[in-house]
Amino acid sequence: MVEIINKVNRENLESLLENKGQNEVGEAMLFFANQVPKIKTIEDLKTLDKLFYSYFKSDKHTKKFACTSEEIFERKTFSGCSDIGLAISAILRMKGIPTIYMESAKIEWIGYVQANDERQECMQGHIFLEIYLNHKWYLYDPTFRVLYDNYDYTNLFLPRGFYVFAKTLNCHEIGVHSVADEKKISIEVVKDFDISIYKEPNYSVVDLRNPNEGI
Repeated sequence: MVEIINKVNRENLESLLENKGQNEVGEAMLFFANQVPKIKTIEDLKTLDKLFYSYFKSDKHTKKFACTSEEIFERKTFSGCSDIGLAISAILRMKGIPTIYMESAKIEWIGYVQANDERQECMQGHIFLEIYLNHKWYLYDPTFRVLYDNYDYTNLFLPRGFYVFAKTLNCHEIGVHSVADEKKISIEVVKDFDISIYKEPNYSVVDLRNPNEGI
């Protein structure tokens, strides 16, 4: 395994409730957070998911990684997984849920990087979250709206062929302000990773859009 960028202290849960810098709380975030009930169960997380996707619209023209959480809530649009992860992670922390923002790269794309294939030009990454709920860690994909149980946070292999290259509170904390930044930083981490050892994790999946499905 290569050494990833790690900006979080999992043993200090209070530090994972801090919304600072790119996550700094503003009026628009407070307005939304006040509509969200306390999050104590998976059902409460489903409520947050439903509120979020009824509140926001997708806008692919917005620059990825550039905005703050407050700016995302002010405009009520998201560009993709980076904005979604940034916005929801901030709200989770406001609701008392320790949350880690994770940057990952697609195994297939890492192969292009290592082979110096021209297809490496189009970065293939995704944002996941780690959340601490009811004294256990879950893997959360707020873009695909699923929660993974029996999650092993020491395993850097993620579902659907992704590999973690950074764990942080937000992307600005590791110097990512654009897609170009994300690509440059991720390449430095994954260029020596042995992609042959990747193994799809066997996690239980909960669809947060399904009111009848739970853990």
